[in-house]
Amino acid sequence: MPIAPPRRALARRALLAAPLALPAAAQTARPVRLLVGFPPSAIPDLVSRILAPALTEALGQPVVVENRPGAGGALAAEALLRAPADGQTLMMMAQYLPVLPAVQRHVPFDVGDVLPLAGTAQAPLVLLVPPGLGVRDLAGFLALARARGESLPYGHSGLASAPNLAMALLRDATGIAPLAVAYKGEPEILNGLLTGAVECGFGFLAGASAQIRGGRLQGLGITAAGRAALLPAVPDFAELGLPAVRIGAWWAVAVPRATPPAVQARITGAVRAVRSMPETRARLGAAGCLPLDLEGAALAAFTAVERDRQLGLFRRLGVQPE
Repeated sequence: MPIAPPRRALARRALLAAPLALPAAAQTARPVRLLVGFPPSAIPDLVSRILAPALTEALGQPVVVENRPGAGGALAAEALLRAPADGQTLMMMAQYLPVLPAVQRHVPFDVGDVLPLAGTAQAPLVLLVPPGLGVRDLAGFLALARARGESLPYGHSGLASAPNLAMALLRDATGIAPLAVAYKGEPEILNGLLTGAVECGFGFLAGASAQIRGGRLQGLGITAAGRAALLPAVPDFAELGLPAVRIGAWWAVAVPRATPPAVQARITGAVRAVRSMPETRARLGAAGCLPLDLEGAALAAFTAVERDRQLGLFRRLGVQPE
């Protein structure tokens, strides 16, 4: 059964089509490019377009979102590092970039030359099962998974993908051993769940929430610190006694490391101001995201911990650069 586009998808299309209203001071200023390494309508693209109008106000310059999809964000990072380090070119860096050398054999730049300045958003995942599986909560699912072993198939979108890493954490924490079934991406995982091709899997809140609210899928737990406004009835894994099952996608505004400190501070302050706006936080929540309220040393520490954790999971899963 194909997935019907939720209202949020229509809102995304309207957002992408809407012209950017610029303040008077920005209409004659030099534009700032915000590079996104993913296609239009992907979650990082939507986050960028939520932030861009308010960043235009905060910086006094038009902020233009520019999609450079491909190679896990490497094409956008290359474009960032080729541009002058003057604050006129920014990047919406994803959590995937620091571990790129572990999954891509030839990365034509030093990932350490991309400096994350200020967090923007994070997108947790939700453990999904079809109602026909006959479980009501995580405890029931784990009992079934232990009884079924490898006869219980789960969907993922690649060994290094967030849905597969989330299942790896759940396996490590509980001892279950479901059978991996690979798909091209998250929409295909959701279709696999809806058609019965797989019986469990992780998906991002943005894509899964409409299916949960419509009763076509059940959400058993989310990989965030606290419940999400989009799915308030679904507990987080820490609440369920599994605090180690915490992973997802996250994004931060980044610049070339050679960018002058004063420019870095200006951009960081603008992102902080925009991120703290109630309307920004509400729009991120409606898109299945949570704000990532980190910057500076705290963001650097967070990035290092997340990088090391991902690399550890890659080693356990046998991920090799291709």
